[in-house]
Amino acid sequence: MSIGVSGKSVVRLTVKLSSLLLLILIIWGCGVVPRLQEGTESNYIRLPFVRVLLENGKKEFTIGGGKSFSIECTRGDKNFVYYSSQPVTIRQQNGKMSVWMKNSKIDDNFNEVLVMPRHKNDLLEIAESRYRGIFKVIPHGVNLQLINIVHMDDYLKGVVPPELGKVGEAEIEAVKAQAVAARTYAMAHLAQYPDEPYDMKSDVSDQVYHGVRVEKSLVSNAIDQTRGYVIKYKDNLINAYYHSTCGGSTDDVDEVWNKVREPYLQAVTDEDFCSWSKYYNWKESYSSKQLKLRIEQYLSSERGRQVNIGTIQDMIIKSHTTGGRVAEMTVKTDQGNYSFGKDRIRWVFTRSTNPELILPSAGFSIDTEKDSRGNLTKVTFIGGGYGHGVGMCQCGALGMSRKGIKYEDILSHYYSNIKLTKLY
Repeated sequence: MSIGVSGKSVVRLTVKLSSLLLLILIIWGCGVVPRLQEGTESNYIRLPFVRVLLENGKKEFTIGGGKSFSIECTRGDKNFVYYSSQPVTIRQQNGKMSVWMKNSKIDDNFNEVLVMPRHKNDLLEIAESRYRGIFKVIPHGVNLQLINIVHMDDYLKGVVPPELGKVGEAEIEAVKAQAVAARTYAMAHLAQYPDEPYDMKSDVSDQVYHGVRVEKSLVSNAIDQTRGYVIKYKDNLINAYYHSTCGGSTDDVDEVWNKVREPYLQAVTDEDFCSWSKYYNWKESYSSKQLKLRIEQYLSSERGRQVNIGTIQDMIIKSHTTGGRVAEMTVKTDQGNYSFGKDRIRWVFTRSTNPELILPSAGFSIDTEKDSRGNLTKVTFIGGGYGHGVGMCQCGALGMSRKGIKYEDILSHYYSNIKLTKLY
């Protein structure tokens, strides 16, 4: 173990931080992401990079990794550099941060800490999970934020595997398609949190990211083989939405969400490419009591007060989207009618066997049963698909790959009027 500070290192850090700030300003200051030139392998940050929020609800982080790493700290306009081969703990301290080695405090009153590997291919580790790139730690209220600054393709290597699950050589073209879609999604959303020090969250809010522990060689090779490729409509990166199983057809984005219609996110038939998915067909059956409880819980949460809808008398699907999902449904009760539509429906009803899980999709028909008084006693949702239904159907892409269809054609099938562009 070695801990030390050197003037030379402080100068080096200042240059790196200034360069990093400049790169961020260049990337996030443009409406259209420019063609990027990548730095050398010796640089800590290679272009293009992405800042991923890993955690923001803890008061301390213990970080280690590799043969040795630097802990580069900022206090006001001064920079301090420490080196260690043993884990260090960064703690929140009255809106600032302190750095500890076991039970010994190295220094405190920092407003930013960067942790960087000192050797090529070394990884950083936290809570038994390893990550490429560097860590940035900053105060966040009474807690800390942990941000992973990582090369875009290294980020994708921690995103694509959990998105597709177990894949083999027969699915390599689908993996390539997923890599390009995920890269496009990330590049198009680099400025989505303008007031935050990160670009992406590591959960379903953006793309699920697990770092090195989920990396697979086949997936990593697919990412490398499609290096820099993104999807554009005209001259702009598209919103490359994707989902698990379309159930036979994808949908127009404006009919699923309250978003602007996009020429590249149109309903397309799946031609049964996703028919192998376990979610291609599904059923959910509810008693009237179950339905009443779900609807009342949803409306009470939405309106901020207790809602009692009365006795359910009927449920009627009034219209469908272009892709066959429910666009509007009316629930008739003895106290009035309640209408629900678009993808919101999945959060209203949730699953009959587990109310913690939303409905697989909004693509369903209904079969109702009533008592002698005409009140509803049971409803069965007969559905197909899993997910919102916009953009690429992942199971469909896997099915297309198994039939020998190339990734470029998979992407062109699910995203209309697009072109592939090599961005870096």
